[in-house]
Amino acid sequence: MKFVADGMLGKLARWLRLAGHDVTYIGDLRVPANEQDDVLLERAKLQRRVLLTCDLGLHRRAKRAGIRSAYVESNDVVRQLVEVSKRCGQKIEIKPENSRCPVCNGSLKLASKDDVKNLVPATVLKAQREFWRCGKCGKTYWHGTHWKTILEMASRYN
Repeated sequence: MKFVADGMLGKLARWLRLAGHDVTYIGDLRVPANEQDDVLLERAKLQRRVLLTCDLGLHRRAKRAGIRSAYVESNDVVRQLVEVSKRCGQKIEIKPENSRCPVCNGSLKLASKDDVKNLVPATVLKAQREFWRCGKCGKTYWHGTHWKTILEMASRYN
């Protein structure tokens, strides 16, 4: 599913990207604050994205314009994921093979140890078997100690 998220939902955007969803985050676009609402609505409409917003007025504007929108009430990212899942009828699961880059939204591709040997610490190269690289920003990912935390957090909302 494709989303566009307002400036208050950066953490949610990153988590949805980890779950494999294509999320445009307004904070990544360097749009002046007074133009952000219009840009969010335009992107949602033209790119057929679901608008995710904490702004009830913006949510109502989107609805009046026939744009699919989910009003996110919670400040807690786990609760936000539950809200989005329920409002969009979409189960949210985090699987590395489906994940997108949480930083830039690029697609992640499986990479060999040879591909990443100059990009990760030697201890990581030795300890890990699987690596993923972002095709857009080049960032490299692996199942480090943070991965267990990510999966535990994800299990709280499913």
